[in-house]
Amino acid sequence: MFWKCFHEYIELSSRFTKSYKTLLLPLFPKTLSPISVLPFHKNSKRKPSFQSKVHMSSDMGKWSELPNELLAMVLDCLPLFIDCIRFGAVCSSWYDVTKENSHWLDFQGQFPLMMVPDKERTETRGFYSITKNKLYNIQLPEFHGKWCCGSSMGWVVTVDENANVHLLHPFTSTQIQLPSLDKFPDNQNHTRDDKPRDYRYLVKTVLSANPISTPDYIVAAIVDNGRKLAFYKPGDEKWTTINNEWAHTVSQWVHYYDVIYYKYKFYAITNRNTVVTLDFASNDFPKLTMITHPVNECAEMRYLVESSGRLLKVLRYQDWNPYYDDEVEPESAYETTGFEVFELEQETGKWIKIESLGDQMLFLGYNSSLSLSALDFPQCKGNCIYFTDDFENLCNWGYDNGVFNLEDESLKSFYPCSSTWTTKPIWVPPYFSK
Repeated sequence: MFWKCFHEYIELSSRFTKSYKTLLLPLFPKTLSPISVLPFHKNSKRKPSFQSKVHMSSDMGKWSELPNELLAMVLDCLPLFIDCIRFGAVCSSWYDVTKENSHWLDFQGQFPLMMVPDKERTETRGFYSITKNKLYNIQLPEFHGKWCCGSSMGWVVTVDENANVHLLHPFTSTQIQLPSLDKFPDNQNHTRDDKPRDYRYLVKTVLSANPISTPDYIVAAIVDNGRKLAFYKPGDEKWTTINNEWAHTVSQWVHYYDVIYYKYKFYAITNRNTVVTLDFASNDFPKLTMITHPVNECAEMRYLVESSGRLLKVLRYQDWNPYYDDEVEPESAYETTGFEVFELEQETGKWIKIESLGDQMLFLGYNSSLSLSALDFPQCKGNCIYFTDDFENLCNWGYDNGVFNLEDESLKSFYPCSSTWTTKPIWVPPYFSK
């Protein structure tokens, strides 16, 4: 009887555009409706942890025994990524269903979450939602003691203290092992006092495609303190670095600031605003082409981002405190003061300054740069840049975060920082599939 009624309920819900709260919450016990919880991992011996107090119903056993097909149908009706996290946090069987069906859950285009670093090396990572102004704490033992050096398509690249490198999906706990830092031919002498290899050798990494959707993906990376580009393809035993012979034509030393995947190529920008492309279409080793010439612009950081089909360059300006003392004022080393945005004119290779992003919002930092429309998020305002602290300064951890409004050039913070953070915050786009 329950099965029949539920099928009728789902069928009716698909015909109307009512809120999921009206359609789905009546199916759950009232004691579970205000859930804001930590997901329960299948292989964990810990009991589920709850961010807010939840009284477990005596009927909990019955709910955990619902057929997987039934739970998958409910999961498919949830429109928001956060709701799927809550769904998977009810019990271990619901978590398994969420993880098993993650390949067809499509959350592309939803507002990125800011992954907050762990405090004093705990197994908990926070995911801050700007649209809900709420922090969701999640038990992620897979992140414990690891450095995050990039996020792309919902995946985070991690490096541990033994130089092991992984692609890690924070919401399914799926891991893909990549070649370790020892597999870089020019990283054999990079050591620190307490590390066998410099785990910050990987500066930033991005993907060409989602590994959940296809095995034919490429990982591109900025490595060696920004001096080189490298890449990895599934099946390779080591990373491949790319030489900078092209730089001799413009008589410049090279420092890469950002890399993105755009129109089937990787694009990278350097210290003198030169942009080069890596094209893998012809063979296994990419063809490198310089598409813009050097421009003298004094900015501390540079980014590339695709926005509404356009390739944009974003310059980030910062002020430094010459009297900085990390023991007295750890947050005052530097701060962002503004941004400038330029659009690439494809025919001439010139950058044209633009004064407005329209309804678009940019998300910049250690993540693969992202652009979304504010029309899809009534709580947010377009023509703004949301940024996290990605400056390579080991004395300052994540204080320089905020929102910059291009219209009135105002700056404001959206999340309080902590001196106990062990890595820097990073945007994580909340979607599973391509």
